[in-house]
Amino acid sequence: MELALYDEREGYYSCNVPDIGFRGDFSTAATMSDLPAKRLVNHWREACRTYGRNLPIIEIGGGNASMALSIRRTMGLLERLRMRYYMVERSAILRQKQFLTCGNFLRVYPDISRALRHVGGRAFIFCNELVDAFPARRFVYSSGKWLELGWSVTEDGCVIQEPRTCSRLPYSTSFERWAKEKQVIEVHESYHKWYASWQPLWRGGVFVTIDYGEQVENLYYRRPNGSFRGYKAHVLLGAEELPSMAGLCDMTADVNFSDLLRLAQRNAGDVVQYLTQREYLLPYADEHDTVQAHLVQEPGAGDHFHVLIQNRFE
Repeated sequence: MELALYDEREGYYSCNVPDIGFRGDFSTAATMSDLPAKRLVNHWREACRTYGRNLPIIEIGGGNASMALSIRRTMGLLERLRMRYYMVERSAILRQKQFLTCGNFLRVYPDISRALRHVGGRAFIFCNELVDAFPARRFVYSSGKWLELGWSVTEDGCVIQEPRTCSRLPYSTSFERWAKEKQVIEVHESYHKWYASWQPLWRGGVFVTIDYGEQVENLYYRRPNGSFRGYKAHVLLGAEELPSMAGLCDMTADVNFSDLLRLAQRNAGDVVQYLTQREYLLPYADEHDTVQAHLVQEPGAGDHFHVLIQNRFE
């Protein structure tokens, strides 16, 4: 999955992502409505009052800069003039698109460590559908133990899914909860490692994570084959279709928010809040706007997307 998404010569995000939104392979809330931006701007204003300073904004994984543009539209003129907005983006193609789209409104960095050092470690940080874009490892429970699922190429060139013994399992709450015969799960170990790598550099502020997924109790309810899937031209691709589309489509898996909560709660002194997207957006939603209604409706995006808020005080 790492190679399929990020290989420098053939990876999807490195070379082949056409766009995000109507003309791309998938859409995000930011490409559909200004509502998420409106909520984030108001959250940023609250954070500035709490922390007593004009906090810089760091957006991680901003795609085609739809959210940044929405935030610029939502802010008042004086706020835009004094705002320091930084984008963290791994994909060189998307970094260029973000810069051309937003110009001097933002400064783009390839990694969050450099952005945090630039702002002195204090910031309002947010990401929308970032965690699910990290490479995930897949496991299947078979005959009383967990095996790792991968893809192998046979002598005649066929690609087959193959379980193999794993010497050490990564951290995840899913292993105990979903130890049921033939159950498949995904673990975003790469995100866990990335998150831990920059936490010491973040000295204070707010970190907002918005993504689709559930807490571990409900994550694989009626989903024995897991949640690994792809998207191409807004068409859903099953896990068995992805080997032939490697590098040509988005690949994703639902987020285990129980894992993310535990990672955040390990930081002593941080205040952590967890809520649905509906609860986060509803106070700012226009009930007559059909797109906004879609983002907050239950059942649907309103309760399948969740928001994790981490506050750090100096």
